[in-house]
Amino acid sequence: MSLYNLSPPPPMDDPVLVMALAGWGDAASTASDAADWIAESGEPIVSFDPDSIFDYRSNRPILRFSSGTLSSLTWPRMEIIHVRPSGKDVLVVVGNEPDFAWASISDALADLVGVFGVSHLVTLGAVPAPVRHASTTATFCTATDPRLLLAGDEALMDDIVVPASAGTVFRAAIEDAGVPAIGYWAQVPQYVGRPYEPAIYSLLVKAAAQIGIEFDLSSIELEATNQVTKLDEILEQRGDAREFVEGLDLRVGRTSLVPEDLPTADEIADEVAEFLRDSDDEG
Repeated sequence: MSLYNLSPPPPMDDPVLVMALAGWGDAASTASDAADWIAESGEPIVSFDPDSIFDYRSNRPILRFSSGTLSSLTWPRMEIIHVRPSGKDVLVVVGNEPDFAWASISDALADLVGVFGVSHLVTLGAVPAPVRHASTTATFCTATDPRLLLAGDEALMDDIVVPASAGTVFRAAIEDAGVPAIGYWAQVPQYVGRPYEPAIYSLLVKAAAQIGIEFDLSSIELEATNQVTKLDEILEQRGDAREFVEGLDLRVGRTSLVPEDLPTADEIADEVAEFLRDSDDEG
């Protein structure tokens, strides 16, 4: 069985490849949400065989029921979607981080970027960080070619050792195939859940600049502003949480200053989710 199915690709001119997969390195699903937004109106030209790359016990299919009747079954997937925003060819790798065949997928992607004539790769990621929510999300980047760095890009200069995500493994293979790459990482407050609109907005701004187009991000920008306002309202109701969040920058590396009875990140995230659900119901 073939690892993937390739549909006849349309004519493309120096496409940019954007990649973000749900899983490790995707705090609050921020990066995968951003990639899905870019790919929303496109068509898949590469579909990887799910039986070959997923363990369905860890990446389970999603069932949806309506009035007690099964309405849909959604399988985990990994695809390459072709879109043409403003006439620019863009390929977007979307879906779930695979459980198996990372080396084989890496080889396949290295071959495919040559077939498609990819100009450069942009990876999107998100990490949980001890930062306060804000309308502007801090991002840092790593790049194989400094010429890919744009105004405002902050390159990661520290030496770090971290477990690899599938996306970073695939990026290494694509780089080895001679395609320059840059990766953007959004810093997501460790106490928020999905979706975190300010970080989605920031990653989309970075992706648009690398693609060389302007996305209409007005609706996401508005959602980000509203979400920050709602989070502020939650913290106004929780004095202990507000004190912690407002002093996050001061407390990095000084955990002894954190009160033992402080709500956990999960507890704050649960309150955020409940607040947002209640707000949607009222609307």
